[in-house]
Amino acid sequence: MPEMLGQESLRESHIMPPTGNAAGDHPKYSLPEIERRWLVAPNELSMLEGQPYREIEDLYVDGTQLRLRKISSANGEVVFKFCKKYGKRSPLSQPITNLYLSKEEYHTLAQLSGKVARKRRYSIAGGSVDVYEGTPVIAVFEIEFASEQDAKRYQPPSFVSDEITRDESYSGAAIAGRGAEQFGAANLKGSTSPSGDCQSL
Repeated sequence: MPEMLGQESLRESHIMPPTGNAAGDHPKYSLPEIERRWLVAPNELSMLEGQPYREIEDLYVDGTQLRLRKISSANGEVVFKFCKKYGKRSPLSQPITNLYLSKEEYHTLAQLSGKVARKRRYSIAGGSVDVYEGTPVIAVFEIEFASEQDAKRYQPPSFVSDEITRDESYSGAAIAGRGAEQFGAANLKGSTSPSGDCQSL
């Protein structure tokens, strides 16, 4: 069976030693983010009722591939992170680097100009469902993998609809920059049979 990884588990566990060249496919200190993503129709979200979640606030810094993140858990724990994305190396993968910040560092960087997205993240089916703040609702199921081969073989759960792995209009930065109301039409349609076919990726 494909090896699936918990959301952000590869990137949150520890800092890896330098690999590759800064200008190459694996920039120094980066880790691969290999994931697939699907929309979840609003009529499927009742499955999340009563389930624990984390509140996530993302600031996408203008003119960069930098993201400042605040993660708040129900137990009161708050984590601050600063992420650098290097862009897709394939339809499924891109290198990223995360730094963990102090509260003071976070508030300093939060003064940067950018666009904000807020969402609730529920851990489910080996991945996570992100429900973005706004009307109409945007909900996205995403799951990470140890390899692109595992990602291509993966069969998604029945509650998802259209795959948006290659659709940049549903990236977090795009949602933050353009507003949830511009993305609702496709997500409001009822669930369709999820596609596990990744041959075109």
